[in-house]
Amino acid sequence: MYHCQFLVLKINTLKNKEEINRLFQKGETSIFYPLMVYVVQSKEPKVLFSISKKKIAKAVERNKLKRQLKAIYAEDFSWNLNKHLAIVYIANYVCDAIELKEAMQKIKDTHEKG
Repeated sequence: MYHCQFLVLKINTLKNKEEINRLFQKGETSIFYPLMVYVVQSKEPKVLFSISKKKIAKAVERNKLKRQLKAIYAEDFSWNLNKHLAIVYIANYVCDAIELKEAMQKIKDTHEKG
């Protein structure tokens, strides 16, 4: 019998090109190393994860980092945001999951609506 160990969660991702452009042009920027965050107010919260090929050359490593970021974001359902987020990986090396989790927690604490 096959047992699935992982819970696949649907993250509301940002895909609209106009919304992405608005986020990068007019959004507030903050850095929580190894992540940079762009934030803009919206009615429906959506998130975008980006890792540059120039920073992390190997696709396998980029995809692993994206999976880790998405898992960290999805495991905590209490993100109480009415904002679009673009989470951009800015380090030149592959961080461990603990560093990513700490940075994501700082992002959450900073951008939660009060």
